Amino acid sequence: MIGLPVALALLAVVWGVLWRRSRFPWVKSPGRPQQRGRGGVVRTVHFPAVDGTKLEGWLFLPDDARAPPVVLMAPGLGGTKDGFLEEFAWVFVERGLAVLAFDYRCFGGSEGLPRHWVAPPRHREDYEAAIAFVQRDLGASVDSSRIALWGSSFSGGTALVAAARRDDVRAVVAQCPYLKTPPRLEPRGLSMARFVFLATLDMLGVFPPVYVPLFGRPGEWAFATSVENPSAAGLEGPLGSDFWRLLPRPPLGGWENRMLARGLATLDECVPMNELDKVRCSVLFVAAHRDDMVPRAYVEEAHARLRDRSELAGYDCGHFDLYVGPAHAENARRQAEFLAGELRPRGAALGPSSCGAPLVDPRAR
Repeated sequence: MIGLPVALALLAVVWGVLWRRSRFPWVKSPGRPQQRGRGGVVRTVHFPAVDGTKLEGWLFLPDDARAPPVVLMAPGLGGTKDGFLEEFAWVFVERGLAVLAFDYRCFGGSEGLPRHWVAPPRHREDYEAAIAFVQRDLGASVDSSRIALWGSSFSGGTALVAAARRDDVRAVVAQCPYLKTPPRLEPRGLSMARFVFLATLDMLGVFPPVYVPLFGRPGEWAFATSVENPSAAGLEGPLGSDFWRLLPRPPLGGWENRMLARGLATLDECVPMNELDKVRCSVLFVAAHRDDMVPRAYVEEAHARLRDRSELAGYDCGHFDLYVGPAHAENARRQAEFLAGELRPRGAALGPSSCGAPLVDPRAR
C-alpha cells in the first residue's frame, strides 16, 4: 500500500517538472502587409497542410514576368522563414522567379501544437502541401508547371526526398543538405539514454510536451552541436557564427532553442542519401568546405551519385556562412543562375527575362 502513494507522488513530481519545462507559448504571427522589394512584391499567404493545419508563407512575385516559375523554400533544422530565406528570395525575384517561402507546421507563423515538432515525414508532407497550393490556387500568378524546391541543411535533405517521390518538380537546390548523420553527431552512452528516455515520455502522451535542447556547442547536451553554434544555454553569447547574432529579433512564433522530444523517434525514417537514386530532376548541391555538421564529403558523394543530373558549388566557409557570410552573395547568384536555367520554358533561350516571359508557345512546355 505504501508503494502506490510513493509512485503517485513521484509521478506528480515528474509531471510538475515537465509541465514547467514544457511551457512554450506560441506567438501568433500578425502576417506582413504587401511590401515592395528588389524587383517585385511580397505578401503573406496561407494554405492547409494535409491535416488541415494552417501554414503561413510569404509569396514573392517579380514585377515584369508573365506566369513566372516558382521556387518553394523551407527553413533548415528548427528554423523559421524569417531566418534569412528572404535574402535568397529577392535574388531569385531579380531573375524573374516567383518564390513561396513557408514555415512547417508547428514553427514560425504556421499553426500547429505542440510547437517545434521536428519530423521529416511531416516536413515532406508540408512541401507537398505547398506544391498542391501552387497548383490549385496560384495559377493566375505563377506557372504551376515549373516548380523547384529549395532547402538548406535539414530541409535540403527533405527537399530531395520530396522530389524523389514526385515527377512534377523541375529542379532542387540542396544547400549543405542533411544526407545522413555523421558519426560525430550520433549520440552515445548517457547522452543517447537521455534522448531515448525523454522521447519515450513524450510519445506516451500522458505528460505535457517534452523538449530537448536543439543547438549547442561541441560537448554540450543538444541535438545538433557545432563550433558554429552558440551555447545551448543562450544564443546571445559571443560564440558561434554571425548568423545567430544577426537573426531577426524577436523571431517568428516565439522561437526557442528547443525541439519536441518525440520527433527524435522519426529521424531515422528519412535518410536522403538512400533516396537519391529516385531523384529524376536536376539538382544543385551546395557544400560549405568548413561545415562540421554536413561533411563536404557527403555532399560530394551525393553529387557523384546523381552524375549528369546534378551540379556542385563549393565555398570555403562554414555551414551558416552560406546565409550571411562573404560567400552569400556569390552563393545566391549561383543558385539563381541554376534555377533560371532549369525553370525556363521548354525550348526557350536562357536570358535575363527568360523565366517569366515565354519565348515559345506555352503549350510546348
